[in-house]
Amino acid sequence: MDTTNILNSIKNISEVINIKENKDEVIKHSRDWRGRINNNALCVVFPKSNNDVSKLLKFANSNNLKVIPQGGNTSLVAGSSPTENEKEILINLKKMDKIIEIDNFNKCAVVEAGVIVDNLSDELNKIGKHFPVEMASTGSSQVGGIISTNAGGINVLRYGSVRQNILGLEVVTANGEILNLGSKVVKDNTGYNLKDLFCGSEGTLGIITKAILKIYPKPKDHIHFIMSFNSINNVLKTFEKINNDYSGYIEGFEFIPHLSFELCIKHKLIGRNFFNKNYPYYALVKIAVNEGKDIILENFQNKMMSNDNLFEDLIIAQNIQESNNFWQFREKLTEAQKLDGKLLGFDISIPLDHLDSFFEKSKSLINDIVPGVKFHTFGHLGDSNIHYNLIQPDNFNGNFFDCENDIKKIINPLLKKYHGSISAEHGIGILKKDDFYETKSKEEILIMKKIKSLFDPKNILNNKKIFD
Repeated sequence: MDTTNILNSIKNISEVINIKENKDEVIKHSRDWRGRINNNALCVVFPKSNNDVSKLLKFANSNNLKVIPQGGNTSLVAGSSPTENEKEILINLKKMDKIIEIDNFNKCAVVEAGVIVDNLSDELNKIGKHFPVEMASTGSSQVGGIISTNAGGINVLRYGSVRQNILGLEVVTANGEILNLGSKVVKDNTGYNLKDLFCGSEGTLGIITKAILKIYPKPKDHIHFIMSFNSINNVLKTFEKINNDYSGYIEGFEFIPHLSFELCIKHKLIGRNFFNKNYPYYALVKIAVNEGKDIILENFQNKMMSNDNLFEDLIIAQNIQESNNFWQFREKLTEAQKLDGKLLGFDISIPLDHLDSFFEKSKSLINDIVPGVKFHTFGHLGDSNIHYNLIQPDNFNGNFFDCENDIKKIINPLLKKYHGSISAEHGIGILKKDDFYETKSKEEILIMKKIKSLFDPKNILNNKKIFD
């Protein structure tokens, strides 16, 4: 079928823009967040219902057309970008943005896949509830996208990743069949838990069109504080201490290097460091409090003072503005590094007892290859997830991206040695596919490919993402 007939057939199903009539808009949806992929989609389609999605996939499957599901296009591994130029169809779900039901009794929300995560949070906030997935991109991330990538964020320590917060999914498979998986009940031990297959599958098995998500009472208050350290070892010891004392109440424990302050100040995202003196490392922590904050705060201060040999300084937020300043700073780290230059991002997880060794060995070896590289290594220490980001050195000659393969030859073997992962929460997409093959066993990959062929025998869904 030629391009004209393809576009005319799609127009009969759903709203669509194509590369010939609206090139700028197609390019906007085709470009990945990090600017590494330059292919354009043939067209971008905006279905308004699960039936639209079903018809689109039936048409694509019958005509062997490659389809890319897309949410807010915030993938950091080019998970929703075209792999070929003007040959693939992007299906963006932003028109499917209804919050269908907030069910207080069953503690869940039923939403369409195109709902912006922050919009759901705003609605829940009105009734004293919240959905715990929180990250820098939730102002544009869509529910379907965060499920497809099993997103994590800063609250994983207490609530788990997205997978732990899904009760049910509506999914459209490659042949257009609409599946309803799970329900509002928490416990359902009847056979295979199929909805878990689609969470984290990056749109390669089906298109998520609706979700039933767990919701929680909002904590009455929080204690927010930031600590400074002279060594990673002391950060880890402090985390162990706080986790033992406040297990079940810690919502976030974020590891931050001093470079984060330098970048945010340099690019005028914040005015100054929170501390009067610079330190190598910091930890930003959030603890939920449901009652007796003053008593818990006094108890916390006493516990910290008895372990003041582990940290250099401690600042506890005294009001909402100060706590907002802390977390707005954390949210700006991704923007700050992007403003500073070309970046190679590694979204790793590693057992905490090996973190210091990994940092020491990898930094030494990488500096031998690229002297002066900026190590912007921050992340969710509480769940072993570090965003190991490398920023191009100042006055670098050449293309920094050309160093990527040599750097991967250092990072990937160390991750295998320490039993870590090459992708903690960003997924595989296009950019991490080689690393996936290098670090996963042949047996695991074979089983995954068999599952893929069962749900998508013609391989039309997010082709060349995760697998070749």
